[in-house]
Amino acid sequence: MKLKITLLFLLFALYTNAQTKDFKLGKVSEQEIKLNQVPFEKDADAVILSEEGKMELTPANYYLTVKRRIKILTEKGIDEANIQLSYYSKNKREAISGIKGSTINIVNGTEQISAIDEKEIFEVSINELYSAKKFTFPNVKVGSIIEYTYRKSSEHNFSIDAWNFQHELPTFLSKFRLNNQAYGTYSIISIGDALNTKYKGKSSATEWVLTNIPSYKQLRYVYNPQDQSERIKIQADNYHTDGAKKTTVNAWKDLIQDINNQYDSYRNPFAVKDIAQNIPNGKDEIETLRNVIHYINTNVKWNRFYGIIPSRSNKTLLKEKSGSTADMNLLLHEILTAKGFETSLILFSSRHHGQILFSYPIVNQFNSVLTVVKLNKGTSNVILDASKLNKEQIEFGPLDAFNYHGVVLKKGEPSFVKLNQKLSYYESSMKYDFMNNGNLVLYRKDKLNGYFYDDDVDEKNVLNRFVTESLDVRLDEEKSDKTFFETDSYVKNYRAKAIIPNAPFYTFINPLREFLKHYTFEDKNRQRKIEFDYPYLFNIQVKSKIPEGYEVVIDEKYKAHHKIELGLEYYQEAKVKDGQLILAIQFLLPEGVYEAEKYNELKQFFEKIKIEAVKEILMKKK
Repeated sequence: MKLKITLLFLLFALYTNAQTKDFKLGKVSEQEIKLNQVPFEKDADAVILSEEGKMELTPANYYLTVKRRIKILTEKGIDEANIQLSYYSKNKREAISGIKGSTINIVNGTEQISAIDEKEIFEVSINELYSAKKFTFPNVKVGSIIEYTYRKSSEHNFSIDAWNFQHELPTFLSKFRLNNQAYGTYSIISIGDALNTKYKGKSSATEWVLTNIPSYKQLRYVYNPQDQSERIKIQADNYHTDGAKKTTVNAWKDLIQDINNQYDSYRNPFAVKDIAQNIPNGKDEIETLRNVIHYINTNVKWNRFYGIIPSRSNKTLLKEKSGSTADMNLLLHEILTAKGFETSLILFSSRHHGQILFSYPIVNQFNSVLTVVKLNKGTSNVILDASKLNKEQIEFGPLDAFNYHGVVLKKGEPSFVKLNQKLSYYESSMKYDFMNNGNLVLYRKDKLNGYFYDDDVDEKNVLNRFVTESLDVRLDEEKSDKTFFETDSYVKNYRAKAIIPNAPFYTFINPLREFLKHYTFEDKNRQRKIEFDYPYLFNIQVKSKIPEGYEVVIDEKYKAHHKIELGLEYYQEAKVKDGQLILAIQFLLPEGVYEAEKYNELKQFFEKIKIEAVKEILMKKK
């Protein structure tokens, strides 16, 4: 109790001082020195004690001055002493200057300050667009406090990622001030539950302060925690093309038209036509599509670069055998078009890149391109990424691509499309046999498709990733067939056995119990959408022969059926039929995304089914 009171006092003193006074480098408090754990994130390896950003926005530039102080809490946290400050270096449109910093250690009650040597600040090239200033703090150990300051200047004042309050580390206090001296009109876009709650209705605010901010890795049910972290963007409200002011819709139209025109210069329709003719047609459009996918996978490889505009023509790509996502999808699109498919190129932002703000037509919101193919006379769509094609599961595009919406690359009015996910399916059948020779044998067959399976999974871990065995007995693997693809699913056959004693009882558990444990809902005021990785359906059946001399005890409350208006549905039942125990479990999550106001409804549903999933079936001696 005494420790809790001390921590509360520490935080109160730290926060109130930081909020009423400017953050001054070199002046650390007694509370900061004594701190050795973050109360709201106890496993943190380091913590941002205080940080402050001051931005001056002018008609042509912005200038951001940053101060930051970090406490090292563990050996692993020492890695935080390596700093990299990235900036856009092409054409010298951005720069970072004025870097100063030091390490503060307390030795025998005395502060020892080790300053960063300017000679140890290096400039490195990241790629053709970006560079970084890199430096490492000296004499860092557990308990050290490191602090630094720098100034960033930029000519990119049209769309600004102004300030991040939330980081990979937890933060005690983060403050941002804006001095807007620009002539144009700008919108302040606040992202994050805490910011939107605290500053709701305060559109004229010029200073923002948050305290006790957990690391963004603590965010649950978001595609991209960093993108959804507490932060502020500053966006110009006017769009100008060739000196003329544009509306948002017209600006989108001009943007898409410009990109589409650049694609035209890389097309080689005649060369692609010959290639398309040499790719065999299948017995149906699916088989033909698979043949095209096989050609792409065989002849070109992804060079690991994302792109929204090609850098190679189709002819050059086929010669070099390697290209960006834009290069490869253009080739795929052209071949499919030549084969008679109705296709579209879709500009999109992947999950790892962040969500698109459609109110602001900015090209850097996008990072890649997809190919959408219409099948069944236009009644269904298949979303493909030529850099990550799956010949077997063609209807399941890469998971990272499903990030709400994309924009069709075509002439005319801008067309925004929703990228819908297909339901992933998991079917598991388990059969337990109690043999007369004292052996217990498990026969298991799992069929799964969609995002329940991926090429990176270890063959040994295909089973039990999602569905565990039902009988609470340790079994030794006897036979495990390699996973294979059949019709529309991956199939895994497995057999295991054990020599078991004449036990007084056996316990059957719910095979989804461990899977459902991961669904926790702890947000107090959720304002972000709830983003699950993908929609899915489980269908599980467990059968067990009842040995002679045993009986099954099924609680009358075991059977359960929960269904809510959002479409989620859960069912479980156990019964005895023809000398067998039969368990049936089904669980449906029909959508990948739900609105923030549905958070509590989802929470209540998952809490109910987790209670159902811990119920057990007992098989005991009579």
